[in-house]
Amino acid sequence: MTQFYQLALADCQDAPVFEPLTLEEENERLRLKRQVERAFYQAGLALQALKDQKLYRSTHKTFQEYCQDRFNFSRSYSYRLISAVEIVDNISKNVANWQQNSNNILPTTESQVRPLKSLPSAELQSIAWSKAVEKALGRVPTAKIVKEVVQQLKNKGHTHKPEPTKRFVPLKNPSIGQQVRICNNHPLFPQELGIITQIPNNRSAIVELSNQQQRELIDLKDLEIQRIVDKNGKISTPSEGINYVPGMGVEWYVRVDEETWKKLDRYAKKIGTATLGSAISRLLESELD
Repeated sequence: MTQFYQLALADCQDAPVFEPLTLEEENERLRLKRQVERAFYQAGLALQALKDQKLYRSTHKTFQEYCQDRFNFSRSYSYRLISAVEIVDNISKNVANWQQNSNNILPTTESQVRPLKSLPSAELQSIAWSKAVEKALGRVPTAKIVKEVVQQLKNKGHTHKPEPTKRFVPLKNPSIGQQVRICNNHPLFPQELGIITQIPNNRSAIVELSNQQQRELIDLKDLEIQRIVDKNGKISTPSEGINYVPGMGVEWYVRVDEETWKKLDRYAKKIGTATLGSAISRLLESELD
């Protein structure tokens, strides 16, 4: 018994002790993590600019020679990085639901993106990526998993394009309770999903992030909302009343004057609800009881 106790105590003493990070350090780690995760994407963007603007011409005759000499990149690898940019953009724009594993998990290597290139549409690429994330249990899937999912879609003859098409577009008329996404270029929270909980001024909003379980003050210009876009690129405007969109759920749109909106906002804060929808629901329940 004494020997067992000593071994158990030794195991406890050898257990690692982790040092907590400050808020500033947490934000810095998040920023650096995003840079690592998107390194191949940024490389593709840079290569595209070098190629399109012919910025290699002062030292090399061709883009291929420049990439080989400066980066030791083969022609095929350079172009794979460039094509990966478009596919990653497709995934981030065309995922057709609000699930965390679809919208917040993006490829971290070019090899994960490569199998998606064989699919004929941006919508199918998004579907395949979402399925791969699910198969990886909500984590970044390996290239092998992505390749298996793509092959499964091909074996099933999956050629259906989801209708209607949904896109994330700039948020123009913010309101409390709206589901939003932070834009791709945000330094700390790119493509994070959340809900607007407060609008302190006409330039920013407080957003409760879905996966961070925290609230952040975000510039309105950095917020996007999911909307239906037709084949001509026209963004649909929801009609007043209850609107059901497949894959997005139910939203209720109603026009009220400014004074009514302020009263609802005050009532929501008084009863402690995060959204005006919850405040309206509480009012209706009190009247119907």
